[in-house]
Amino acid sequence: MSTWFDQFLKQLKPLYEAGLINTVGVIATLAAVVVALAPTIWKRWNRPKLALLIKPVSIENIPGNQQRQPTVTTTAHILVKNTGNSAALKVRAVLTDLYVRTSEKGTFQRRDYPQKTLNGFDRDLPAKLSFPVCLLGRKQVGSFDTGFILGEPPRDVVGFATAVGPQVAVAKSIAPAPEMPGGDDPFPEGIYIVRVVVSANNATPTTHSIRIQLTHEAEVHIANWRERRAIKKADRRTAKAEISYG
Repeated sequence: MSTWFDQFLKQLKPLYEAGLINTVGVIATLAAVVVALAPTIWKRWNRPKLALLIKPVSIENIPGNQQRQPTVTTTAHILVKNTGNSAALKVRAVLTDLYVRTSEKGTFQRRDYPQKTLNGFDRDLPAKLSFPVCLLGRKQVGSFDTGFILGEPPRDVVGFATAVGPQVAVAKSIAPAPEMPGGDDPFPEGIYIVRVVVSANNATPTTHSIRIQLTHEAEVHIANWRERRAIKKADRRTAKAEISYG
């Protein structure tokens, strides 16, 4: 038995000197590592991934008649898309921060604004599919005008309009826009950036900066790198003002 083993080792000696045995050992070690990590790699490969797309601003114009006032509804939607390979659970899009451009040089200032879940409720999102979320809305019914507000515009004007026979008399006309809009106040003309965080129970959150330009119309785009840098500076100014050293 010993003689046979010695002969076997002598036969392997040329392979060892050529480095083949060491190479086989390295390959076997790597294979064992890959097998051990395979479940983690597979899970990561198939995880859901969340992205955000901008849809064109849409305007719905409903002419009036004897029973209703003419209605114009303007909405700007974003699409939350799952680009991964598995379903995302309990997806939500939350507006977390608001910035207002304060100069023509592109300086922005952070404004206090309550966080708002734009899609209203959590929902599951299968792989490769998307769903729309209303980012900005405005509703004009007769002389009543909500102005541009973040989130879904009101579906009706109950509380603002009262029925008078076959006609509808609007009880509130457009109000002047405040300088610092609150939770549901209309926004004055200007350039804004909002930060939207899209997350799910089983997906890594993604943060998106969206530029909104308001005149008599609305334009919505993904913020460019200069604007993203400007709001980072605004965040640093805000954080520096809030630091207390005791």
